[in-house]
Parts: sequence; structure tokens; C-alpha cells
Amino acid sequence: MKIYFACPTGQRRDNIVKDYGDKFGACLTRDIFNNVTAKQMPWFFDNGAFSDWKTKKLFDFEKFTKRLLEIEGKVRFKILPDPDFVVIPDIVTKGNRSLVYSNAWMEYLNHNFPYFKYYLAVQDGMSIEDVENYIRERMYDGLFLGGTKSWKYENGEKWVQLAHKYGLPIHCGGVGTRKNILWAKMAGFDSCDSGVAMIHPMHLNDVLNMDRELLWSA
Repeated sequence: MKIYFACPTGQRRDNIVKDYGDKFGACLTRDIFNNVTAKQMPWFFDNGAFSDWKTKKLFDFEKFTKRLLEIEGKVRFKILPDPDFVVIPDIVTKGNRSLVYSNAWMEYLNHNFPYFKYYLAVQDGMSIEDVENYIRERMYDGLFLGGTKSWKYENGEKWVQLAHKYGLPIHCGGVGTRKNILWAKMAGFDSCDSGVAMIHPMHLNDVLNMDRELLWSA
């Protein structure tokens, strides 16, 4: 299972790359993006909707599209490597309303940025049956488990089963600590991300010192 850290920079990033190569990756966002990190580590692009939701703001779609356009240009001209995936814009905790919103975005993304892999953010109140209908049509390249923590831990395994049923990867967003990363591994997620590890050196060391076979075995 690949672990992505929230925008690692400077000496921390360099030490991770030096000691672990590409075993770890970076979560880069609409608001926090580091070109050096994107060159040195595997990375994915998060849309920033969760940050807006936490601060009770409407999703800043202009900032998202502006950043994606910048990324696309740098990838096209080989300044940056491709992201592993891009998280489709969503509406946090709004269930199938978010599904409709994300699907509308997919039309725009496929038309304007067809080169990237796109993961659907699934979350509180979203219907597995409805999502499965679109997965059958191969509308997404993977799933991204978002939403609130309580819902995430209660329902995560169901979404893993759905994704793997159709041969899709699934990422668990914002798991944070060593304990929760182990839960994601045991639940069968293909990848996860941690912001806590970049804030607290103790948590970063906990993650880096986890059993390698447990984390990176199939």
C-alpha cells in the first residue's frame, strides 16, 4: 500500500526520498503545490473541496481549474511527471448530490484534460448501487474514500470491495496516524494519505518505521 504525505518539502522530503526512494508519495493540492516535490516523488492532485468545506466556504472551482491548467502545461512539456491520479471535484457529505456534481465535472475534465487518471470521491450518504452503475461504464479510473471520519471507518471496506470487484484502485483520504494507516491496509486500500505525519515529527517517524512487509506487500 502506497502512503502519500501532505506536500512534504525541504529536508523532510529529501530524507524520505533518500532513504525510501519512491515507496512514499506526496499529496499536492490546489492550494499547496510544490514543483520540486512533484519532480522528486510520486504524487496525486487533490481538488481542495475538503479544505473549503472545513472552513465553511464554497468550493473554489476557479482556483482548481487554474491549478490544473498549470499542471497540464508542465506535464505536457515534461517539466513535471504525470500525477498518479486527480481527485474529481465533489461536495463533501452530500451523498448522491455530490455524485451528480462529480459526473458533471467528468465531462469537462475528459474534454479539457483527457491525459490524467480521475478518481471519484465517495462519501457520506453516497449509494454504492448508484456508483456501481457508473463504474460499469468505466467512467472513473479509481475511487477515493472521503467524507467524515466516522462514516469512512464504518463503510470503508464496502467501497474497497466495490472498487476491486471491477479491478479499480481505491485510495483512502486523510487517515493520519499509524493506527489508522494500518486499518486502511487491513481493509484492502491500495493507497492512503496522511497530513498528520507532516505536522508532527513523532507521527512521521511512526509511519516511516512501520513494518515494510506489512505496508508494501500486495
